[in-house]
Amino acid sequence: MRLVEDIQIHETLNPKIYNVTTKQLLPDVRSKIIDIVNHFEDYIEVPIEIVDVQIVGSNASYNYTDKSDIDVHIIANYDVVNKETELLQQLYNAKREQYNRKFDIEIRGLQVEMYVQDIKSGITSNGIYSVCDNSWVKEPKPIKNFKQHDNSKELDKWRKHIAVLVKNDDERSIIDAIDTLYLIRHNSIAVDGEYGAGNHLFKEIRNLGLLDALKKRLEK
Repeated sequence: MRLVEDIQIHETLNPKIYNVTTKQLLPDVRSKIIDIVNHFEDYIEVPIEIVDVQIVGSNASYNYTDKSDIDVHIIANYDVVNKETELLQQLYNAKREQYNRKFDIEIRGLQVEMYVQDIKSGITSNGIYSVCDNSWVKEPKPIKNFKQHDNSKELDKWRKHIAVLVKNDDERSIIDAIDTLYLIRHNSIAVDGEYGAGNHLFKEIRNLGLLDALKKRLEK
């Protein structure tokens, strides 16, 4: 394993969730993810046509840490639901944000983050694992080189901003901050891939416990 700042590069997939020999999800992990998706589908009370469930990001690659989320993307066919795509995405986003905030879901000590994605949209990830097929859509390649980013100024701004937020009772501002952080991550991955500056900033904030501090403040 090589350690660079908060990024860890491993020679094997995360043994907490994969059989490192076969590179398949551990059976209990796969079963738990399916249960979570079923629970999410019941919770949102909005029609959704699920085509696949996929794991992407650090835990579908070799750059995971002990704080890396399991990013679960529900791939849905928006055309089947009789609503405009943009409106439907907004609705799914709102529901999944509520779900992620309300339920502190973990698998083997790893936080699970839910996303809903239109089947017609793409995602940039070194690896993509289909939970439904129990196989790789895109098997990750070993990581040799990546660009490092100096996020110290932005990180300092977020530290100060979050410190203020957790001391007050402005729920809306806390929710907006959480949503902004996830949007920074989403846009960074879409434009620059997993090693974009925005995704790196998100991970630094998360690894420092600042994101959890915001979420816990909402629970009070």
